[in-house]
Amino acid sequence: MKNSKLLINNWVIPLTATLVGVFGALFLSELVSSRKVKNQKSKATENILVELSSNQTNLEKSIATHTQLLETMNFLDKYVDEEDNLIAPVDSMNNFKATYPGIVTIEDSTLLDNGYCNYRGDIYIDLSIPHIQLTNIAWKTLKSSEISATYDFDCLMYLETIDKVTDEVLQMDAELLEFLTGARDSGTKNEKLVSHLKLLIDYEKSLVKLYEPRETELNSCG
Repeated sequence: MKNSKLLINNWVIPLTATLVGVFGALFLSELVSSRKVKNQKSKATENILVELSSNQTNLEKSIATHTQLLETMNFLDKYVDEEDNLIAPVDSMNNFKATYPGIVTIEDSTLLDNGYCNYRGDIYIDLSIPHIQLTNIAWKTLKSSEISATYDFDCLMYLETIDKVTDEVLQMDAELLEFLTGARDSGTKNEKLVSHLKLLIDYEKSLVKLYEPRETELNSCG
């Protein structure tokens, strides 16, 4: 009987040591894996922040370009008559030239009644507007990886919303180029083109607003 108890005790010691070793190894493995995931998540978040920041810079430039084109077309539609005479109030012309220099070059003018002038010269509108440079590589990469499972639902929805609006903006930008190249009918006095430009600018501004809280949104992703 004594020998039996001794045998059991001899087995308990190495068995306990073995179990402690196994659980210790599992704990260390889990710890290393957790740190690895955390580092990957941190890098993924950083990449997305860099991409969104670059997109916002490019989008703000695009808004300025599209706004200039829209206001130029509105100005000319308002003050160019059916005989292609540019008749506008002096203050309106001065304000337009100050805001968008180089578009209207005045060679001569005739003062009319009520502060209007009949302007003669050249009008230059650059229609070679490049595509908006927006990317979503960082978000697509995260979305297709296992790391996305570590982000909370609100964070993923925020990024998905940005992605959807980005797709809308890029599609509308492609359609704008079709208007400018004549592949789409711009309508009488370009009303279809003007309407499309207004909508595109609204979408671009909405996307900029989505970009602005990115630091707060992504740093609280869980």
